[in-house]
Amino acid sequence: MAVMPAEVQELFKSVKNVAFSTATADAQPNTCIVAMKAVIDDETVYLSDQFFNKTLANLQENPKVAIAFWEGNNAYVLHGVARYVNEGAEFETQKAWVDAAFEKMGLPIKAKGGCYVSIEAVYTSAPGPTAGDKISD
Repeated sequence: MAVMPAEVQELFKSVKNVAFSTATADAQPNTCIVAMKAVIDDETVYLSDQFFNKTLANLQENPKVAIAFWEGNNAYVLHGVARYVNEGAEFETQKAWVDAAFEKMGLPIKAKGGCYVSIEAVYTSAPGPTAGDKISD
């Protein structure tokens, strides 16, 4: 697994949304936008599932994923392996904060599940000569 540098973790936490990309076993891509997310540790992030349809089907076929996020001239892409959970203590911990956040917004949305993504590589995606460079693996 790759270690996410502190600046990557901080940007992940601060951006409103991330682009979460998956693919079928035969490489048909899909990207969805995820707002309910968390850094679990320096090698793992969590993405909550409220509306994963194609995304969940893809994850069941192919757990390899990419997560892109940016703000201003700071941008990163995480590559990793997703593990979907929708039951048990591990899921209930994440579900509690997600459901509370939606309730606070006045929205009747509940977490159905989520992905723990083990980070395999971190890339910079900021404009300039280092765009696309691997910064951690």
